Amino acid sequence: MSSDYRALQLCNVLACAVILALLLTSIPIPAVGQQTETSGELHLGIIVTRTAEQADSVLKKLNAGWDFGVLAREYSIDPSAARGGYLGRLRPDQLRSELRDALNGVKAGQFSSIVSTSTGFAILTVFASEPAWLAVERRLADSLHEIGSVPAGLDLSGISQADALFRAAQKPENWSRDLSEICEIRKGSYAAGVAGLQARVAAATKPDSGNTRLDLLRAQIALGQLYTYMGEMPQAIQQFEAALTVAQAGFPDGVPILEETLGDAWLQQAEMENGAFHGKGDLDIFPPLHPGAHFDKPEGSQHAVEYLSKYLATKPDNDQAKWLLNLAYFTLGKYPDGVPPALLIPPAAFASGQDIGRFKDIAHATGLDAFFAAGGLVVDDFENNGLLDVVITSQDVCEPMRYFHNNGDGTFSDRSAQAGLSDQLGGLNIVAADYNNDGCIDLLVLRGGWEFGMRKSLLRNNCNGTFTDVTDASGLGRTVTQTQSAVWADIDNDGNLDLFIANENTPAQLFRNRGDGTFEDISHAAGVDRSAYSKAVAAADYDNDGFIDFYVSNFNGANFLYRNNGDRTFTEIAAQAGVREPLFSFSSWFFDYDNDGWPDLLVTDYPWSVDDEMRSYLHQPARSETMKLYRNMHNGTFEDVTSQVGLDRVFMPMGTNFGDVDNDGFLDIYLGMGNPSLGSLTPHELLRNENGKRFVDITASSGTGELHKGHGIAFADLRHDGLLDIISENGGAIPAEKHVLRLFQNPGNRNDWTNVHLVGIKSNRIAIGAKIQVTVQNAASAPRSIWRTVGETSSFGGNPTEQHIGLGPDAKIVSLDVFWPASGTHQHFAQVDKNTFIQIKEFDSSITKLIRKPVRMGENHVADRAIPAD
Repeated sequence: MSSDYRALQLCNVLACAVILALLLTSIPIPAVGQQTETSGELHLGIIVTRTAEQADSVLKKLNAGWDFGVLAREYSIDPSAARGGYLGRLRPDQLRSELRDALNGVKAGQFSSIVSTSTGFAILTVFASEPAWLAVERRLADSLHEIGSVPAGLDLSGISQADALFRAAQKPENWSRDLSEICEIRKGSYAAGVAGLQARVAAATKPDSGNTRLDLLRAQIALGQLYTYMGEMPQAIQQFEAALTVAQAGFPDGVPILEETLGDAWLQQAEMENGAFHGKGDLDIFPPLHPGAHFDKPEGSQHAVEYLSKYLATKPDNDQAKWLLNLAYFTLGKYPDGVPPALLIPPAAFASGQDIGRFKDIAHATGLDAFFAAGGLVVDDFENNGLLDVVITSQDVCEPMRYFHNNGDGTFSDRSAQAGLSDQLGGLNIVAADYNNDGCIDLLVLRGGWEFGMRKSLLRNNCNGTFTDVTDASGLGRTVTQTQSAVWADIDNDGNLDLFIANENTPAQLFRNRGDGTFEDISHAAGVDRSAYSKAVAAADYDNDGFIDFYVSNFNGANFLYRNNGDRTFTEIAAQAGVREPLFSFSSWFFDYDNDGWPDLLVTDYPWSVDDEMRSYLHQPARSETMKLYRNMHNGTFEDVTSQVGLDRVFMPMGTNFGDVDNDGFLDIYLGMGNPSLGSLTPHELLRNENGKRFVDITASSGTGELHKGHGIAFADLRHDGLLDIISENGGAIPAEKHVLRLFQNPGNRNDWTNVHLVGIKSNRIAIGAKIQVTVQNAASAPRSIWRTVGETSSFGGNPTEQHIGLGPDAKIVSLDVFWPASGTHQHFAQVDKNTFIQIKEFDSSITKLIRKPVRMGENHVADRAIPAD
């Protein structure tokens, strides 16, 4: 249980904040028995500011519709600020005379005039009832335990055993800063662990060894897990089958779990020997394109059916095992007709609600031949030649990152060594930005997520196709943390990109960019150095006040929303804003899903339960959380619209991102599923945004339901044809589950589009934080606005900074507006051409049209050239 969760429980006790508030305002403290509702009691709130000018500003915001709790949390100096200004149920006669007089005539939902007190300038309100967020906070404390008790399913991965061996291994000083040393420790500790367990198993089988049969059973299972970790499935299966024999002779309670283990292990063996991880076909896309397609080597799948059937005979309600049985039949070409009816998960459960065409995987044909474990992925123009390159990292601490250069003819070349990246090992995530404003996009590699602290790497783009590690020189190498998430944003509008790093169980870090290539840690002074098991951080100016805010999602605890105060400090207001859930969160992002000009917030759940995910497909009640979509209410708060838009399902996404795949102007979602266990095989999901009203599952019809683990995901127009393809780095957390990268080619549509590349002058060079408003008219329809913000992308996958904007059918761009964060500049352009690539520089009065020739396989690329727009 995290310290933040314990603190959350403590702050549910009303007495602490209320008593302090009462002392400050000289209100008599009621006795405990007086806390019950009595005649004349009101739900009261107060905001106390230091100056009359601040109070006047707050009152204007309140009258404009801003939420009282949000403003109290940010501006009030009263101790009740921590509770959104809520004082509790009180009678007016319990207040000091000046406060009582100010409250006279104020009805529920109204505000008093500003009143001077001995401590500042106060504004009072009457709540119609206890603020809703207080009830939510109490429920969260109960929910955390309930959600954490949802069955997580069998863990067959060996990662826990391998990590335990790593931690126990002897290490030299400063090992966590030496990537090659980390690799050697991993290899050496694993080999020593396997050898030790082999010896223990051999010794325990001797009659006079002194070991009990339980000792033997434990050693066999542990050794089987380690073999599983490296994908040595025949050896793993041998150990698990030997363990099953031991269990059958004296440990009957262990028999079912070993049967399930063997079912999972044999299915993994079947996939490996049939090339499902290396292959270029559709045998790991679900639902299947060709019913009856099957593995050429059926033995492993047959054994999987055998063991899973035995397990389900005694545990028929385990939906994860049931689902894996269905997959085993699928690999035998017998799904659905060959599955026993009582155990069938029907194809109808995965049916698509709409069809925009089927995507085709062309990764191998383009030369994107990465075979990686879980990791990060970024797509952008790293060479300033108008072509989008692909960079990926791997959680495998011995795997170097890969740089794929776009050849301009529809193919890519691996230039990792030439780029100087061969010694950059490992990395669960990667984020890109031009941190030094030299016009070339740099890279930040993040390491250690879920496992142990490792150094991060800031890689400066030398603008010549190579990168230099400047981590230590920049000041980012002073601390080693366990992290997988960071975001670049200009917090003070000085034109330099600052860096927020969300760590796991150590304080978050905010680094201010000094503008000279170095960073200053201002985490504590800024008020963001909270510790939690943080999995994601996203940035946006959610309240449209001109300053970037941050959202941090946490696994096993409430989430944080840091509102930028405009002075390099932040106030945490997630409770008042209504965005603390899910409690087991992972990826998150800001995006304007309904095109109203205000950033909304999506936070994915991560229940670690295939069982509950299957229940969701079968429309059974969920026992764990769903993801959350929060609609921005334009007053500092968000509304939970998850059910309203059809996202109230249980998913288990790791890699996630968004983009407009059908060019209708609304942002769609792609989710890559999984957890480290071999049995965590559920289809990735493509969810179409229908006019900002609801999201429709189009996975089956689009052919994007990759079954294997999904991590870094990006949407990008790699072919300059005005269509967004989906690039998905697949692969699990263990070497056994490395997988080929997927490049899902967009099937196309008849909708129009525009592609906007912004260049900052006073604002940061790649325009992170700049907003684009396209006013478009479709045929005879009324004009509508489409909004995009540069830099808003998923916390686990990087889209290009160029903004691809779908316009819908028969579109006419009435106007295009750009709003720049640092300079406050507003540019307005009328009658902009559609279906073109354009560039806009801050302060310029004209648009530059970029001539980019669509590229197809085998076609020579014509270099981009810039010409003035007509």
